[in-house]
Amino acid sequence: MGEVNALLVFCEGAHDIAFVQQVLKVCLGFTRTQWKFSEHPAPFNQLFSTSVKNYAAQDLSLDMARKFFLPDSVWQKDQDMILLFNSGGSTQVAKVKELLGKFLTLFKQCQVFPGQATAVVRQASYLFLYDADDVGAAAWFKKIKQDFAVIDDEPSWTFGEWDVLPNNPFGAVAGDKAAYIWGASAHQGTLEDVLLPMFEVDRQQLMADAGAFVDSAFQWDVDGRGKKDPIAEMGKRKKAIITCAGQRKKPGSPMSAILDQAKLITDSTFANNAAVALFADFMKKFMALT
Repeated sequence: MGEVNALLVFCEGAHDIAFVQQVLKVCLGFTRTQWKFSEHPAPFNQLFSTSVKNYAAQDLSLDMARKFFLPDSVWQKDQDMILLFNSGGSTQVAKVKELLGKFLTLFKQCQVFPGQATAVVRQASYLFLYDADDVGAAAWFKKIKQDFAVIDDEPSWTFGEWDVLPNNPFGAVAGDKAAYIWGASAHQGTLEDVLLPMFEVDRQQLMADAGAFVDSAFQWDVDGRGKKDPIAEMGKRKKAIITCAGQRKKPGSPMSAILDQAKLITDSTFANNAAVALFADFMKKFMALT
């Protein structure tokens, strides 16, 4: 029976997932899997199939509560696998904890009774991704530790002190857990602060035109003189520009699809971007990738 290392990544939304997928593919050499439930290593084979059965038996709405009990995608390279989950943002802590509780129970069991799986997870680690917003990385590290200090009183889940990397204030590690914060700096910002400059490198005129339209069509309270959060407003403006720029190639698509499918950023621009390289290096070190 094969053995694998698994990283469970909890993203705030579809845009984060699309970005991380590009990092895995372009920078880290991972390949997206197309496994059936039964083909996943234990305990994921049982976790996914059981979750679907349990949720299907409930009186759910059509969106199936975002289908959060399943990952949006699963990636593999050699003996490492990465599962990307849409956590729905910082207000959905209970959903993440519920999933982790179920996983930890089955993870412990599969070490002794792996069942019929062709492979088993021997080591698991966890990564939490959030926008810095207007509070910054340090505040997020503190909140993440508070939110996930205890998972169903499971003794195998312990949360040590964060070790913030000396050359990367966006990331922190606490044993088998890590956090990474998006922003223009470690003090404020959003993922769009990382994304927009890359679009401007490869599509300078297109982004200028999209920006001009967005600014002429809508009002943006980015100077802090209005009632809205200027950091959030700036993130929304940049998101609108990226989405607008992608409409020729992917008409009617959201920003996540434009990031994933429109190919408006070349692989070389993406891989050579300083913020992308910093995150990719963080992932390599955290997962001990070769």
